[in-house]
Amino acid sequence: MRKRIVTTKSILSVIFTFVVCFGISRSAAAQGVRSAQEEIKAFEAQVIVNRDNSIDVRESILYNTGPQDRHGIYRDIYRYSSQNRRMSIENISVVDEQGIAHPFVVSSQGRYVRIKIGDANKTFRGDRTYVIQYHATAAVAQFPELDEIYWNMTGNEWNIPILQTVASVVLPDGTPIKQTACYMGVQGSKEKCNAGTFTGGIYTMRSSRALDASEGITVAVGFPKGVVAPYSTADGEKSVFAGYGPWIIGILLPVITFILSYIHWYRKGNDPKGRGVIIPQYDVPDQITPMEVAGIVRQKVQGRDIPAEIIYLATRGYLTIRQIKKTTLGFIQSKDYELTLLKPSTDLPNEFDRKLLLVLFPSNVQSIQLSALRKKFYAHVPAITSAVATGLKVKGYYSNLGYMKGSYNIASTILVGALWGIGIVVAVLNSVFSEGTIVPIIIGLVMSLAIYSIASRFFPAKTIRGVETKEYLWGLREYLQIAEKDRLEFHNAPEKNPELFQELLPYAMVLGVSKIWAKEFADITMEAPSWYVGAGTEPFNSIAFAKSMSSFATFASSSMGSTSGSSGGGFSGGGGGGGGGGGW
Repeated sequence: MRKRIVTTKSILSVIFTFVVCFGISRSAAAQGVRSAQEEIKAFEAQVIVNRDNSIDVRESILYNTGPQDRHGIYRDIYRYSSQNRRMSIENISVVDEQGIAHPFVVSSQGRYVRIKIGDANKTFRGDRTYVIQYHATAAVAQFPELDEIYWNMTGNEWNIPILQTVASVVLPDGTPIKQTACYMGVQGSKEKCNAGTFTGGIYTMRSSRALDASEGITVAVGFPKGVVAPYSTADGEKSVFAGYGPWIIGILLPVITFILSYIHWYRKGNDPKGRGVIIPQYDVPDQITPMEVAGIVRQKVQGRDIPAEIIYLATRGYLTIRQIKKTTLGFIQSKDYELTLLKPSTDLPNEFDRKLLLVLFPSNVQSIQLSALRKKFYAHVPAITSAVATGLKVKGYYSNLGYMKGSYNIASTILVGALWGIGIVVAVLNSVFSEGTIVPIIIGLVMSLAIYSIASRFFPAKTIRGVETKEYLWGLREYLQIAEKDRLEFHNAPEKNPELFQELLPYAMVLGVSKIWAKEFADITMEAPSWYVGAGTEPFNSIAFAKSMSSFATFASSSMGSTSGSSGGGFSGGGGGGGGGGGW
């Protein structure tokens, strides 16, 4: 029997064989990954400089889809020259290497022209060649000592790599070159390309390496003045703000809206100064109602104030409120409230109270359940609250209603409306004529609307009587929420009794202190008022009653719907042209 002797030499041989095989497999795998990815295999760009300051561009792009199916590619072209002059991108065509036309659509993408190539109903996999040609006006930069074509040949916004690049610039016959430069890499890169060649009036360079996504090649060629026609304003020269028109308008719209709103407020919406001192008060001035209190204190009247007004009318003997318990399916408990009219509204001094009772109790209707008002009552809320606002002005509390009545000042509305109209027109024109994105204009319009909506809440202007009444009501609110031990220090304060509690409860509700007000009467024995009938048999007290009224207000609000360059100073990505693209 022979013995196998393992020597050092044999071990090294095995290791060497493994390494070589592993390296080969890794190399093959790497090549497989490279061939499997979406990419541009070759990008050839040629710029022909014309004597009228325009250029003709030809791009031949050999595209590979990688492992997925694609419709084609899109190519974005920056529409501004190296001197930020707007160029007109014209005479666009797309064919294959045989001259057969590809389908394409041209659209505006802000400061870019997008050429979307391919058929949305067809896909392919593998290689395809796209030859894109277009004419660009006002493309040559002009300096005191020379003229220059400074052009981003590929664009720096491709989302796929470019394996090989050839770029060339063709000057008019007999034009010498004064200086050249070529940059490659990401936006702003100073990495130099391979040295170019100049033969027969054509400057040509080739990339020294593959370009990754977001990398591009920019070529700058300077030549003597007088070869191309001087740039003229007739060519459509833009200022340094070229293309920023929508942004300027988008910023100016809210600024102008704010200025106009402030001017209007300063002239017509500024309240006169009152005493500036809040003194506790014990009653309501001028027999104003809860909704009027809301209009004076909060400077607006809302549907949520109507339940307190209903309670106020009940305390005045115009109606009764009765809580009803309902049972559904034999075990589901719910509640409702029944309102019963006791006397007609003809003797009420306020139009809005008469309107409210007429809505609640139409002809020949003496009682109604709140649940029956759902999907009906909300339509009448604007008319009722508007009548309250009008009444406050007639009574001399306001000189200018503004937002309170829901109708803004006519003059300021026309001005702001005109601004919005101009913004919309400009947005449409930008979209039609490819001037730029309309997004900033839309943002400006939305901000203008928000500013005006907020500012309009300050437009209502009180008279001196209105300011003094507001201060008086703040004094009443202070009295309603002051504890008993502090109330004893007041002089001439009314004695606590059930009548006082019921009389001021609706006002405490709109002033937001009903719970505190009820708590101060918890130690007083009282009977339920004649205008309210509860569904339970529990003992009556102020806290329970205030809670019931709060529950009524919530239910009523719900039911009535009343809740309310070439010199070496350039870089990759600089110059005119540029853009990028990708597959789709």
